[in-house]
Amino acid sequence: MLWVNAAGGLALFLFGMKLMSRGLQKAAGEKMRMILRFFSSNRFAGILSGTVVTSVLQSSSVTTIMVIGFINAGLLTLPQSIGIIFGANIGTTITAQLVAFKIGIVIMPSIILGFGLSFFKSEKISQLGETILGFGLLFFGMEIMGSELKKIAEYPAFVSVFQLFRCAPAANGMIPMGALSGTIAVGVVATMIIQSSSACIGIVIALSASGVMDLYTAVGILLGTNIGTTVTAQLAALTANQVARQAALAHTLFNAIGVVITVATFLIPMGGEPIFFHLIRQISGDDSLPRQIANAHTLFNVATTLLLVPFISPLAKICGRLIPLKADPVKYVRLEPHLLNTPSIALSQVAAELRKMLKRSWKMADAVLNIYIDNSESNQEYVKSLPQREEEIDARQHAISDYLTALMLKPLVPRETRQIPVLLHCANDAEKIGDYAMELGELMKKIKEENIQFSESAEKELKLLHRQLDALTQDAVGLLKENHTQHPESVYRAHREIQKAMDDAELTHMNRLYEGKCVVKNGVLFMELLEKIRKIERHIFNIAERTGDFYGKLPDIG
Repeated sequence: MLWVNAAGGLALFLFGMKLMSRGLQKAAGEKMRMILRFFSSNRFAGILSGTVVTSVLQSSSVTTIMVIGFINAGLLTLPQSIGIIFGANIGTTITAQLVAFKIGIVIMPSIILGFGLSFFKSEKISQLGETILGFGLLFFGMEIMGSELKKIAEYPAFVSVFQLFRCAPAANGMIPMGALSGTIAVGVVATMIIQSSSACIGIVIALSASGVMDLYTAVGILLGTNIGTTVTAQLAALTANQVARQAALAHTLFNAIGVVITVATFLIPMGGEPIFFHLIRQISGDDSLPRQIANAHTLFNVATTLLLVPFISPLAKICGRLIPLKADPVKYVRLEPHLLNTPSIALSQVAAELRKMLKRSWKMADAVLNIYIDNSESNQEYVKSLPQREEEIDARQHAISDYLTALMLKPLVPRETRQIPVLLHCANDAEKIGDYAMELGELMKKIKEENIQFSESAEKELKLLHRQLDALTQDAVGLLKENHTQHPESVYRAHREIQKAMDDAELTHMNRLYEGKCVVKNGVLFMELLEKIRKIERHIFNIAERTGDFYGKLPDIG
């Protein structure tokens, strides 16, 4: 029963941490892109940003996976990502510092308050409630786990197991390296199984509070958790590009080097114990053992970061040599699966992919219109590839649809939920432009094969519509890129001007037919041409108009 209750406490601890992280992430989700832009300024900004993001996410593994996604999508370089990883290791110490507090008096009030606030209709209040509820459950789970693990001291068999890995220094002040290696291995394996270094450190703190584990043994396990936590990033990078795999390797090397440096300090005695532990006691004063362990975790990560900051570039070069780039260009995946866990970033990636899709579908229509107006050799070659390009547009639409469908399964705030159908509709519009470009191409092919020549007036009207359509498309692309807070009037004005130009062209053309100035067959084809152009314009304007449904809600997609 003891182990069942302890496992239940661990489950509550993990669930509370996840809930608190989710609440904080929802509140800060839209700022993630802003923080990401801050990453690129310099290594110190990257460290600070990594620290902040990990403090919000409550997991260095999650931050590192997010960084892997950013690299795979082409949003970060390797040196930038290493700085963030350094900061993530500092940010993850916040959890240990939190669980080391004795704040049992606020646990139930936090659970009650958080549960109540989570039912509010206000998005911000609901997110705050979720965060407070997670905070309460985290400490409630820690209390249960701690009280159950204290009973371990009553079982000599279990205590003897822990004694096997006891790392207390000998009379000469040296820690037994055999026992230390064993505790590090335990930390590595436990973290790989639980997939959370914060949870493992929580267990270590609970065990130390029960009296079955001393500071020396706890630090040994703590060092192992820092290596074990890098496995998650390694697994995430398996399907990513080489640069992302280099970043995952940098994470492992950073933590492993930190462990080696820390273990090396164990060989320097001071006050009858290794200097590292002497320093921890000086920092912690008369604080409890759990606080000393939390401080040891913080000291390890902060000191390692400070020592290795000057070596970010050499570390990147080492990773580049161990995982060299191939001759082929690095492939970036805009719709990166790991970014689904950061919905605001995922939505901005979809908008960027949609922008590219719109450019390509319009290029198809533009080339087809040039068949009559300016059919150069390069344009003729492009037109020959239209079927393959139309298939590519269809594939992009399916990819966007699948990505957004997967995103629907993630925890979303209401405005993110509303943005998904908007982007789906926009993707459908961009795909339709490609379809109508193909139909327009068949019509143009017929016009060319039958050597049909429109009147000078009709040609001027066609050229005018072509220029207006191109300008409208550039406006739509700009809206997707620049994230305006409201619709520019120029888009509506351009739409009205094109509609009027098409209406005028149809009326003028009908008058030419009535007056016998135009061959009937030519007139029918020209009217079909106008109808295809009208449909293409409608879908371009649909995209421009729908961007208003997420203006000011998506991060800047640069």
